[in-house]
Amino acid sequence: MGVLMNLESLGHWKVDLVWERDWFLGLVSGALQKLGYLGTVYGGFPRYRYLRLGIPPEKIKTRPGAALWNYGMDRLRLPPALRMDEPRRTGLWVARQTKLAPAVLVNGTAYRFLFPKILSRPVMRLVERGSMFPEDFFRLPQKARQEGGYPYRTELPPEIIDEMEKAQMAQATICGSERVRQSYLQRGFIPEKFHTVHYGVDPDRFLPAVHEDPRGRNLRVGWLGVIGFRKGIDRVRRISEWAAEKSIPLEFHFVGPVQDSECLEILRRFRRPYILHGVKKGDELKSMVARWDLYLLPSYEEGFPVSVLEAMSAGIPVAVSADTGATEAVGQEEVGVVLGFSDPAELEGDFRRLCQDPVFRRAAGARARQRIQKNFTIGHYRSRIAKIHERLQEQARQKYH
Repeated sequence: MGVLMNLESLGHWKVDLVWERDWFLGLVSGALQKLGYLGTVYGGFPRYRYLRLGIPPEKIKTRPGAALWNYGMDRLRLPPALRMDEPRRTGLWVARQTKLAPAVLVNGTAYRFLFPKILSRPVMRLVERGSMFPEDFFRLPQKARQEGGYPYRTELPPEIIDEMEKAQMAQATICGSERVRQSYLQRGFIPEKFHTVHYGVDPDRFLPAVHEDPRGRNLRVGWLGVIGFRKGIDRVRRISEWAAEKSIPLEFHFVGPVQDSECLEILRRFRRPYILHGVKKGDELKSMVARWDLYLLPSYEEGFPVSVLEAMSAGIPVAVSADTGATEAVGQEEVGVVLGFSDPAELEGDFRRLCQDPVFRRAAGARARQRIQKNFTIGHYRSRIAKIHERLQEQARQKYH
């Protein structure tokens, strides 16, 4: 009977979302809601986190106990052994639901526990992947630690191995960038099961960049996100050393939490000024971003960072790592610079020009905003995701008929 019910419902395609955090959730749920595809949103945070994203109350089911417990544990600095396994609890909870939509889309690693439990059910198993293949996601931050002279791990943890194995259970994976997709295909995954859908942003969310007269002040270089090894904090330290040697007045503005004491130690070794703003949101964040001259994303691993799109939409040129999907946002247009971080001499090219030539910098920022408007708005994202779900519906009909 359950199979027949799901077959009938394919005429009214719905997708349940299983989200461990709220990364990209507003974008994905908003697109599915606009298309009429949004099913139930299963989340591990308190209900208000999902309501403020515009998700209808009747669509929300939450189980925040594990997240709240772990948050309190971190605040009290209790032993890590007391942490609850949030992905496991979320995956098994959703698996116990008697009625699921024709498709379930998982962001995070809860699919490790959910997919084995629903293999026999007429439900399409989908993964939303904003990061590269799990092994890369583990090894590249370790590479960052090694290059910075810090202890690093070489042996894959059991949970990463399990995640790699369970990824085979997904019937389709929606990747935030072609770089993410290729990281799976290089491991022998079936190409037809992987779909690249670049994220999009509201080009008017952030205020237009102010572009203040640079004379007599430091050049403000912005950063959004966790201040840690994966994001390339030691690469920024190297840039600060280069800037000090060349007498280039850079000033780094970090918005986000500091990962750990090791990263604080790296910051103390900076040779140019920096400011830790902590976590900022709303109007305060918008006002701060508008005063930046340049946006920096030096990550060792990143799928398709929305922060780069947002900076570009504000008319701020960007300097991004060649190791990330952000290169697909930059494209071949002169909206910033792509850095390999293997040769200090590369900073002497367009990066130095961005730092010292305000006319070039402003023109690059204008081109960056135009590129967002032409390619990476929420409307573009909805159009792309609609095409993917049309294909997935047809696959479901063929499989269950």
